[in-house]
Amino acid sequence: MPDTFNTESKILIRSQWSKKLIKFINKKLNSKLVYLGLPSPDAEDILEWVDYIDEVIAFQCRDYPNPSDPSQSIDDIQKLQNKLSELERKRIINNFVVYDGYIEEVILNKKDNAGIKFEINNIVHIFNLDFCNSITSPLSVVDENGDVKEVYKFDAIKTLLQLQGLLEANPKRFVLFLTIHKSYEGKELKNFNDTLSYPQYRKLEKKEKRARYLRSYVIETLKNFFQYHDFVPEFLPVIEYEGVNKHQLLHFTVLGASKKEKTGTAPFFQNIPDILKQKFITIENNQFVNKKTNNINEVDVEINPVNIFSSSKAFKLLWATN
Repeated sequence: MPDTFNTESKILIRSQWSKKLIKFINKKLNSKLVYLGLPSPDAEDILEWVDYIDEVIAFQCRDYPNPSDPSQSIDDIQKLQNKLSELERKRIINNFVVYDGYIEEVILNKKDNAGIKFEINNIVHIFNLDFCNSITSPLSVVDENGDVKEVYKFDAIKTLLQLQGLLEANPKRFVLFLTIHKSYEGKELKNFNDTLSYPQYRKLEKKEKRARYLRSYVIETLKNFFQYHDFVPEFLPVIEYEGVNKHQLLHFTVLGASKKEKTGTAPFFQNIPDILKQKFITIENNQFVNKKTNNINEVDVEINPVNIFSSSKAFKLLWATN
C-alpha cells in the first residue's frame, strides 16, 4: 500500500474543483458544513477545506486490502485522530469521530471494529467517498453475529442516502464526490452492462470503452439511489485522471437536494444520454481540459464546477431560494 494517494492531479481536483464547490455551498447555506468521508491518515482534504467544515465523520481501515482484524496495527487510525483532535483543540472544527474499519463494513454493521455505534445526527453536506484503491468487489466482512458476509461499496452509498433522507432537518442539500478506479468490476457492473447496448462505443479502444461503461453504470445507479430517497441529483462532468502508480481513476460529482413528490420518486432534471455524450475532463500541465478521444463524437464541457452547477435547473429550482 502506498504511503499516500496524494498526487498533483489529486491536489488540483481537491483545491481547484472540489474546494470551489464547497466554498459555494458554504456561502449558499450560510453555515459551516458537515463532512463524511475517507480523508486518509494525513487528512489532506480536511486540511484543504477546513475553513468551511464544522464537523468531521471519518473512516479509516487498518491494513488495506486485508479484512479487518484486531491484531492489525492501529497506527493510521491514531494518526488521523491526532490530526483531527488538534483541529478540535484549536477550535478550527467543533467535533469529529473516526470509525475503525472499511466504510462499507462500518455502515452496514452499524458499528466499527472498536464497537463504536455508527450514526448520523446532522445533515451531511460533503460526502467524500474516495474509492481509488484497487477495489475488490464485494468485500468480505464479519457481521455482528460473527458470520462472514459480502458487502458492496455501493450498498454503503445507498445506506448513507437513506440515513440522510430520514433526518428531519431541512433543507437537505449536499455534494457527493466519488472517486472510482477504472478497473472497478463486479457482478453488479456486469449485470448492468449485459442489459444495455452501446453502439457509439464500438470503435473505441478497450480502456476508453470501459471508462464509459463505468460512467454509465455509476450515473444510472446513483440517480436511482438519489431519487428513491427523495433527492434530486445533478451530475457534473466526470474527471478522468491518473493516480499513484499510474492507476486510472474517475472522479464523479453529484449535487443533491431534497424534494418529495406524491409519486414517491424525486424528479430528475437532466438527460442521461446528454450526460453520456459529454467529454471527460482530464488534466494536462496541471490544468483541467476537455479530453480528446478518437473515434467518438463527444461535446465539450465547461470546466468551472460552480459555473456548471449554478446554471443548472436543479440549482435554480432547489438551491437558489431558501
